[in-house]
Amino acid sequence: MKAEKAVLFILTLLFAIVIVFPFVYALSASFFSASDFASSPARFLPSSFSFRNYQKVLANRYFLPYIMNSVITGVMSTVIRMIIAVAAAYAFSYYRFRGRTFLFSLIVLTLFVPSDLLLTGNYLTIYRLGLIDTYLGIISTSLLPASQILMLRQYFCSIPSSIHDSAMMDGAGDGRYILSILVPVSKAVISTFALQGFIAMFNSYLWPLLVTNSPSMRTVQIGITMLGYAESLDYGPVFAAIILIFIPFLLLFIFMRKRIMEALRQGCMFI
Repeated sequence: MKAEKAVLFILTLLFAIVIVFPFVYALSASFFSASDFASSPARFLPSSFSFRNYQKVLANRYFLPYIMNSVITGVMSTVIRMIIAVAAAYAFSYYRFRGRTFLFSLIVLTLFVPSDLLLTGNYLTIYRLGLIDTYLGIISTSLLPASQILMLRQYFCSIPSSIHDSAMMDGAGDGRYILSILVPVSKAVISTFALQGFIAMFNSYLWPLLVTNSPSMRTVQIGITMLGYAESLDYGPVFAAIILIFIPFLLLFIFMRKRIMEALRQGCMFI
């Protein structure tokens, strides 16, 4: 038994190292000079610590607008996605209507369609609608959260139907039941899915790259690659930008870790 625990501890430690190492290296590389990247053998620690790379990033006139664009699109996408997810999951959980099973199956089937296959069609649609270089164009392809509808529907079905029936008998409408009972009961799950959706949108790269042309509309994931320092082998500012973006997400995870763990305990998996 002790041997099994020792093996499990070693495997867990190795797994943790594999996950943490890229973040530690990115933090160290954010202090590298251009010569540090070209040194042989490769360095793990900078030759000298300096905040020059961070100063370069923050001095770039587009960096803060890049972050604001990512935050705006992330918040817009998350709010709309969660409204759609909660409303759709509620309808599939509590209503019986013709075509219900077919529609739900159709939504689930979209999970098996590779997003790359839809790029051309989605781009042509957005172009014809005149949504190129707009926030709505950036978030348009992320507004149907099939995985979250599926998981929320399964979670809502686990809530005793007697609660819903009692609320309806007391005169509560659908909207009041959702806002006063369903959402508070499901706040850990909903907030976790909201965080997941925000991070996914914030980290999106390919689609925002396709539907934005002007630098003022670029998101931060695109902006990192357009800072212009990598061409001179000075990757330090790029790593500094990565660390600056990572810190708020680390703080957000620390703030929401209890709700995330509660959602996992309730059986909600990330898809």
